[in-house]
Amino acid sequence: MHSDRRLVVCAALAGGILLLGAAPAGQREQAITTLVLEGDSVTDVGLITSIANIAVNSSGQWLVEADTDHANSDADQVLLRNGELYWREDDPVKVPDGARLDSFDSITLNDSAHSGFNFFLSGTGGSYDDSGVYCDHFGPGSDPFEGTVAVVLESEEAPGLTPGTPFIGFFDVKINNLDHLSCVASVDDPNIPTAVDRALYIFVSDPDNGGIVDFTLIAKEGDILPGQVDPIYDFETGPHESAINDMDNVLYGADLDGPTATDGVVYLYDHAAGMNVLLAQEGFPSPIPERDWYVLSSPELDLSNNGDYVFSGRLTGDTTTDSVIIVNGEKFMQEGDPPPGIAGDFVLTGFGTGPLRISDKGDVLWYGDWDDPDTDIDTGLFLNDTLLVQEGVTEIDGAVVDTIRGVEDGYHLSSNGRFVIFEAIFVDGREGAFLIDMGADCPEDVNGDGVVDIDDLFEILGHWGEGPGQYDVNDDGTVDIDDIFAVLAAWGPCP
Repeated sequence: MHSDRRLVVCAALAGGILLLGAAPAGQREQAITTLVLEGDSVTDVGLITSIANIAVNSSGQWLVEADTDHANSDADQVLLRNGELYWREDDPVKVPDGARLDSFDSITLNDSAHSGFNFFLSGTGGSYDDSGVYCDHFGPGSDPFEGTVAVVLESEEAPGLTPGTPFIGFFDVKINNLDHLSCVASVDDPNIPTAVDRALYIFVSDPDNGGIVDFTLIAKEGDILPGQVDPIYDFETGPHESAINDMDNVLYGADLDGPTATDGVVYLYDHAAGMNVLLAQEGFPSPIPERDWYVLSSPELDLSNNGDYVFSGRLTGDTTTDSVIIVNGEKFMQEGDPPPGIAGDFVLTGFGTGPLRISDKGDVLWYGDWDDPDTDIDTGLFLNDTLLVQEGVTEIDGAVVDTIRGVEDGYHLSSNGRFVIFEAIFVDGREGAFLIDMGADCPEDVNGDGVVDIDDLFEILGHWGEGPGQYDVNDDGTVDIDDIFAVLAAWGPCP
């Protein structure tokens, strides 16, 4: 940090100490905004026909992957960033030479609006070099061709394994605010008996030239994790079955090469300690009294920058109460519980197939289905105990939501918990992507840890001179000394 910025902090602390008793931070009204709607036009491409994937960050910047009616089916998929065309199928990719974007896989967005991707490629000349992990280190305003670097490509050597082991595929790329990427990779290690092997990595790349400049091999197929006697058989590879935070901790699911009654596990990799910690295992006690874990395969999970975690699983016993959501080792929500905010004597019957998200304040975004005999109004999207959207009830721009997409990529929560992006279908059949601004109960708490303190001052200094967004806490259009004084005025725990 520059010394002049440290002087600003010291001066602000000295001058602002008398402001600590000022009025509490203001609140902003919650709103739902239509981002992308079926029938919208993408210039020089076509009309939107469906939504495929979404993401949002702590400043409300967003990504929407969508399909269009473009006549060429190899060039009809688009990725929109804040409403502008960002990537399109068949766009040229800088590395490898002559490659073009064939299709998207992972869609991620950190708080600097940088993204990590698993791109599938065409024009590479073969089927053994047609995918790769990429990172956009530069965000809005940069040219995607120049600014998106190749971190690692199929057929390149996998570090940390038997020399000569090639990468043969990638799954579930995630990015944190350090621009570090976690990834489940397929490899072909001659010292692992199976033809296709898996390894779980953290990659650090060079923003200017790409490539892996540092890596952490968290675990690989055949390793024996702490507390186990059976080796890893495979990792969960779905888009919400691993997560990385800003401490480079990684939450993940795996399958062991042992009895099927005990082979599913959820582990947390503690980067500082360099060790994997068991959180849950099939056949062993769950947080629900007298109920063991029955199924932990394909868990939906997430990990916050403050170390809070959430995951789902199924329990032994009564099948009407066997699905459960766990937060930090304790029950958060379970089948059979009453749905929050719903009048009537109803109980939850499921949580859909969509993700679970947890913010840095510990807020949990989840989807619920309950047993209302009127199946037109029996699902909703919740933040903790607050019902945000209900099918058949919620209206957006005068249109009633018919279906909330409680599926794989149906909704997402910003890391500070302020913004929710979700997919829905109106009763007239139109599909769209929508943004909920929960408002900032404590806008001066820019790092989302629940308290306004010195850490927030340094966060603001790190974004000095930027325009509107998360760090412009007084909303005057610039991150400057006035934001420092606003933080000082709100000093202490958030209301």
